[in-house]
Amino acid sequence: MAIGLLFFTSCSKHIYVNYQTETANTGKVVLKPSKPTEKTYVTINDNLIVDKKNVKSVTIRNVPDGDYLIHYTSENGWYKEKLNAEIPLKMENGREITKLIEVPPYSAGYWVYVTGIAILPWIIILAR
Repeated sequence: MAIGLLFFTSCSKHIYVNYQTETANTGKVVLKPSKPTEKTYVTINDNLIVDKKNVKSVTIRNVPDGDYLIHYTSENGWYKEKLNAEIPLKMENGREITKLIEVPPYSAGYWVYVTGIAILPWIIILAR
């Protein structure tokens, strides 16, 4: 089972993107999911900044003052419910804002699959 979890999280990365090239009077937004997410999409004011990546965290640099709506979604079908977080935020005075993303727990089907993958080689070996 641990091998399956390692497989799903080992490709996840800390992603760093710039909202704009201008750096003066800008802040930073850090999105931290409660566990790594697969096939992740992130938009800020409907501008796609992360496109189907495996994510440990997302840092959006060079965000000017203003109001924003961030969408954090994942196409991972193993969650009990769909991950579709909407995060309104107000950037002021070049702050650093950290937002935690609550990732739904895995479904029972996921655990059956992971367990099956873990014990299948042993069944094949013992059946010989």
